[in-house]
Amino acid sequence: MSQDKRLHLLYRVEPGCLGPTGINFVEGFCEFAQKKIKAPVYAQFGFVPRYDKALSEREYTIGNKNLSDTQVIAFLDKFDKKKSDFEEQIDELLSHAIDAYLNRL
Repeated sequence: MSQDKRLHLLYRVEPGCLGPTGINFVEGFCEFAQKKIKAPVYAQFGFVPRYDKALSEREYTIGNKNLSDTQVIAFLDKFDKKKSDFEEQIDELLSHAIDAYLNRL
């Protein structure tokens, strides 16, 4: 599937999920997560620090178009995936990546 047809998830990582001093290494963790967490063939992931709480934790796009929840659900339905399951899997992968990253420090 071409890059411009894939579901792109921009995941904004809360510094606090890395502990009380997470602000000091959230950027390094995002780079680590980008390399460690592999997306399915129909998606691609981007991980960035979430410094601005006004921005959503997850942002979905295809090409340059932002998607509504309804559009994300419809896209994932083509692959027999539920949005809640998709997000749960990503959260689990992120949790494992956090553990791996913190064990390296």
